[in-house]
Order: sequence, then C-alpha cells, then structure tokens
Amino acid sequence: MTEEEGGGEKGKEEEEKVPRTLLKAMDDFYRDSEAVFKEFDEILATYSKGEDIMDDLKTFRSKNPGIFTLIYDSFHKEVELEHKLDKAGIEQEKRDKVAEFKDRFSDLADEMDLLVLEELGLNR
Repeated sequence: MTEEEGGGEKGKEEEEKVPRTLLKAMDDFYRDSEAVFKEFDEILATYSKGEDIMDDLKTFRSKNPGIFTLIYDSFHKEVELEHKLDKAGIEQEKRDKVAEFKDRFSDLADEMDLLVLEELGLNR
C-alpha cells in the first residue's frame, strides 16, 4: 500500500491518477516545442506537396513516443486529455502551446490517425 492509498477518498484518487508518462510528455513537449514545431513544419511542407509523410511521422514517433502520443491525443482524444490535464493542474501556458500545435498542424491529424490504425492492423 502506498502513502496515497491511505484509504477512503485517497484510494479513489489513486485509481484516477494522471499517468507520469503524460506529465513527462507535456514537459518535454513544452521544453522542446520550438524543435517540435520546426520538424512538423517540414512534415507539413512535404504533405502540402502531396508527398507521403508516413516515414517522417514514424521517425518522429520513434524519437519522441511520448510527445507523439500527446499530439495524437490532442487531435483524437481531446476531452479525455483535457480531463487529465485539469486533474494534473497543468499550467495554461503549456496547454496553449498544445492548442497552438493542434491548430497549426490540424491538416496532419488524419495522417497520424492512419499511421496508428495501420500499425494496429486496422487500415488495410
């Protein structure tokens, strides 16, 4: 039993705890946002030319799996992500950076979804 499982409501809070991986991804995304935005600017430019970006997305995800998941969730699990960010007390400045990313790169949301579905074997 951990300290937080002291009983009653604390035990209940333990069940709904925000994953540390999300908190780390949020910190990493915010800290590295300039580089992340630059890389996605390049991916978006490639996409805008009608070229395939799956390898670029796979490369980004392999280098930054937590950040990729955070970005993916901002597009496809927005309500759940907002709930977790609220629960964790994530600063508005960090949330705004994610929202800025989402707005700027919304054209890539479907491509990210296709990548995830493909790797789950659901997009054949």
